[in-house]
Amino acid sequence: MRVACVREVGPLCDVRPCFERLFRWAAMIEAPTGRLLTLSFHRPGESPRRWYWKVAVEMFTHQPPPPGIELDAVNGGRHAVYRLVGPHEGIAQAYRRLFQEWLADSGETVAQRPCMELYRNTPGETVPEHLATDLCLPLRSPPLGQGTRG
Repeated sequence: MRVACVREVGPLCDVRPCFERLFRWAAMIEAPTGRLLTLSFHRPGESPRRWYWKVAVEMFTHQPPPPGIELDAVNGGRHAVYRLVGPHEGIAQAYRRLFQEWLADSGETVAQRPCMELYRNTPGETVPEHLATDLCLPLRSPPLGQGTRG
């Protein structure tokens, strides 16, 4: 998936200004947009000073981006996916459960790719209780000949 993104450093905070900036640029160049996502390049237990993340919008353009926006590709791969229905404030707790409960019992190993939040709707479209966010935990491929549990 091709995306335009804004990179930030530190704990994940309010992403709305980043999305607004990406949509303003898309409108200015009349580029079609698609899915909204964030990519989190950290793992629980790491110092927040080491975290960085990207706010991204699927975008179809060959225009060079302005400073502070970059074009990138989000690659596929295996993911454990948990759909959170409810306010975005529940994302951190849902990730903790994914890492501490599901991952520990699954026999799976986290891959060295970012976690991804795929926003199925937005606060501008629906009330917080009906927000749907897919939390995607990147997984390593199992060794050849071995299946997976879970």
